[in-house]
Amino acid sequence: MNDKLDIVIIGPGVVGRTLAILAGRAGWRVVGIGARDASKAREAAEDVGPDVRAGKPDQIAPLGQLVLLTVSDDAIEPVCRQLAEGGCFADGAVVAHCCGAIASDILSSARELCGSAVGSMHPLQTFPNVEAGLKKLPGAYCFCEGDEQAVEALEALAQAVGGKPVRMSADGKLLYHASAVMACNYFTALINAALATAGHAGISGDDALAALEPLVRATMDNVFAQGPAKALTGPIARGDEKLVARQFADIAAADKNLGQIYQVLGLWTVDVALRKGTINDEKAQKLREIFEEK
Repeated sequence: MNDKLDIVIIGPGVVGRTLAILAGRAGWRVVGIGARDASKAREAAEDVGPDVRAGKPDQIAPLGQLVLLTVSDDAIEPVCRQLAEGGCFADGAVVAHCCGAIASDILSSARELCGSAVGSMHPLQTFPNVEAGLKKLPGAYCFCEGDEQAVEALEALAQAVGGKPVRMSADGKLLYHASAVMACNYFTALINAALATAGHAGISGDDALAALEPLVRATMDNVFAQGPAKALTGPIARGDEKLVARQFADIAAADKNLGQIYQVLGLWTVDVALRKGTINDEKAQKLREIFEEK
């Protein structure tokens, strides 16, 4: 199979445009952009190159050897089914989506009705806009699963756009995506919780954010250089149960929800500290009892 398949993008949003532009730069032929709104399809096609056709999805999908459905998550299955029922996928085409939380089986209509190989490729990166995507996708890990033919094509595409392809199982998609949510979205929420806690101490949000930035950046550097256990510092890592108990009581009194965050993360941190080896089993149990009393 020729690695450089003719690509069609259905759904010219940020991810679709980013992949199309990077694929074109890498020498892949992006033959068409499809969208319900023809003007959006034309606009995206102009961004990619002068020879890219634009039109409705049913007009453009038959042109592609690799059809990427970069539509909203809820639209993946109905758009695929509509195109499959219309016989809009070419013989031997690969049909794929780029959603992180949904497995490729959602594209089963393309396999059953058109004999397509189906798969998914999720670039593990944020895409606030196309300009940022063009900078951030190269170097990002791209997790691929699906039929063998589809995975091979998606791995080749990932490498072409500068990504690092990794195979995974379809069964793991939800938990894989949950890990990204915890690392990215929940980290953002945790910083917000830290600012709220500082607010209860009388520190403004702007001052707290500025003060925490060097600490957080240093911590993140340590985590990725050494791993979470070795990077862990603070009262739980030291086994300072008296400070932990007083702190937990104060934060729970100030805000019940912040207290619950401190409690859940505190229990998890005890296990990390135990793995680090800075506390023993007896100290870990005493720390757990502090959080389990509430």
